[in-house]
Amino acid sequence: MSMSLLPTFHQPKRGPVPGNKSDVRNFITSSDQHLKLSAMSAEGVQAERYDRRKTISRLAKNYAIPSMTTDSIERPVPPGWQVYIHPEGCLYYCYESVVDFNGSSREIRVITQADLVHHGVAETIENLAKLAYSHACQYSSFPVNVDLVLELMDDGETMTAGYYFVHHKNMCLFWLQEFDGTVILRECSGVTELSHKQIELEAQYWMHIDLFPHTSALNSQVLRQLQQIIRFAISDCMTSEVSAVCAFSIDVLKNTLNLIKDVDVDDDLIQSAHDKCFIARMMNHFKHCQYLNYHGQQGARLSRDQTVHGDSYEERSMMMKCLAPLLFNAPYEHIQSLHKLYVDSIVNQLDWRTFVQKLNAEMQDFNLLATVLLNVNVGFLAIQSVDNGGGHSLSQVASYVSVISSFGSMLLGVNFARQSYTQGPDMVDNAHAHLESLVHPKHGLETLAIIYSLPYALLMWGMIFFVLAFFTECFRNSSAVPSVPVSVAAFVVLVLVGWSCHTLGSSNFSAECGHFSESLLMVARWIKELPRWILAVVRSLFACARELHIAPTA
Repeated sequence: MSMSLLPTFHQPKRGPVPGNKSDVRNFITSSDQHLKLSAMSAEGVQAERYDRRKTISRLAKNYAIPSMTTDSIERPVPPGWQVYIHPEGCLYYCYESVVDFNGSSREIRVITQADLVHHGVAETIENLAKLAYSHACQYSSFPVNVDLVLELMDDGETMTAGYYFVHHKNMCLFWLQEFDGTVILRECSGVTELSHKQIELEAQYWMHIDLFPHTSALNSQVLRQLQQIIRFAISDCMTSEVSAVCAFSIDVLKNTLNLIKDVDVDDDLIQSAHDKCFIARMMNHFKHCQYLNYHGQQGARLSRDQTVHGDSYEERSMMMKCLAPLLFNAPYEHIQSLHKLYVDSIVNQLDWRTFVQKLNAEMQDFNLLATVLLNVNVGFLAIQSVDNGGGHSLSQVASYVSVISSFGSMLLGVNFARQSYTQGPDMVDNAHAHLESLVHPKHGLETLAIIYSLPYALLMWGMIFFVLAFFTECFRNSSAVPSVPVSVAAFVVLVLVGWSCHTLGSSNFSAECGHFSESLLMVARWIKELPRWILAVVRSLFACARELHIAPTA
């Protein structure tokens, strides 16, 4: 089928076509209103490929193989089209032709992953390509050596397709009308400079190469560029623990550098589609990281834990100040770690996995200690002298509370471990959505820090109540002979523990004392203001009752 493109084949119309109230886009529409083109990104094409796959019926079966089948099977394709198989296994099609473009011949390439075997699909794609190129004829600066990607979308009676053009020389995508880049730029806030957006456009270009590797030619110069980027990333990871160059570990970078050496190059071009996908995915990752870190912009992020928007989250909420002393100031430690992981609404994959592994190890240790403490309490309650209290003695009550605290610590630890295990490969994606739902504009991730502190705090309270039960039983109805050495030993151990905690945590001791004193002052203010609040509530209740009593009589 011929695809000679004449500017008068379709007279495109540009105008806002309302969809949702929050989503008003410009469409390129044919004269008969049956064909529409909507700007799309490579990320959108990738989502169509992976999320809207064609299903295969279990009932359609044909296991017969014709006799003497020795030649390669050619797939049926429409005239002028070529079919390719992506290294992952999916099919896509490409059409190459020479057309008349404003009086001069020009090579065009149309790429789609629509199922052209179905009746009428190939003709629809070709008509959409004509519509796109007829509109492109209006631009005298339309570049040469570009590809057109079309993706069919279900839009009722009107045949709508997403599209984008690929400029191989400048390594970017472009469109014929203004493109709302929210879908590809949404991960960063405060994006204003076109030079910043251009970085993500190059990342989208490499995603396009990964999606359609057979239709693009990659020069070996890209290999040298990638090698330079990886070598710098390795050196940056070696000299900094918070490198912002990429989200890979140093071992992955070294293995990648070794793999690049085995890429086949012929006539200064990378020939294999598998190698093209490998190179494109790595380049897409590095370019996307540059976009996330505001590479080349004023105030660029130079380390992963550095915010470019000034979000410090240093202000602590009233809930945090009151609960932190009861949780032995553990939330302050967790919130510092969480705010280093979640910076400017970005979660680093490597840091998050390391944090989860460390958290799981802590939970396993807490569960082990809680199990031991639970067994100790059961043995303590089985002592005959303790059991004589009838369940009302202080030692028994304290031991009961210790059992409950130990059980709570174990339950929370098992729950945290189960969540991290069940999430599996989607751990980082789920974590980003979870953290985004919990972050507070002023206080950050205080709620999550408090939750992560509960297993440790419950274990500590379980120990404290068991010690209370133990000493209560030791000093009850005992003479001075056993009480004196036990008291001396307890005092010495208490001094040693306090001295060790003060020495090992001296860097944070003053800050923790400040948080503790601040919490005590807040509690004192609450107690002081409590009578006034109660009086105000009583007065308001009386006023409401009086109004309800007067209303019927009126």
